[in-house]
Amino acid sequence: MKNKNAMIIAIIAGVLLLISGISGLATWEAIKEFVTNNIADNAVIQIVFAILIFIASLGGISVIVGGILIGKDNVGTGKFLITLGAGLGIIGLIVSIYYAYVEGALNVWSFFSIGFIGLILSIIARIIAKK
Repeated sequence: MKNKNAMIIAIIAGVLLLISGISGLATWEAIKEFVTNNIADNAVIQIVFAILIFIASLGGISVIVGGILIGKDNVGTGKFLITLGAGLGIIGLIVSIYYAYVEGALNVWSFFSIGFIGLILSIIARIIAKK
C-alpha cells in the first residue's frame, strides 16, 4: 500500500465533500451542453455524458471510492474518480467566491468552508498518488 496516505486523504476529503454537498455535477452538465450544441450530438455522446454526470453527482462518494482504488494500487481509475467527483467542483467554488466578491460578501472565512477544505484535500490526494 504505497499510496496509503493518498487513500486516507481522499477518504477524508470525500467525507467533507459529502457533508458540504459539493460536486462537479453542474460543470459536467455545462460541458455536455457545449459538446452537444457545438461539436456533436449522438447516442454515444449522450450515454458517455450520462455516465460522467452520474458519477460526478455522487461527489464525495466518488472521491472516497477513488481513494480506496488508489489504496488498492488502481491509481489511474482512482485519480479519474477523484477528478470527476470533486475536481470540477473547484470551478463551482471559484464561481461562488467570485459572486461573493462581487456582492461584497467575500471574507477570509470563505476559504475555510468544509467544502473548500474537502476540495483541497482531494487535489492533494490526487497529486500524491503514484503509480
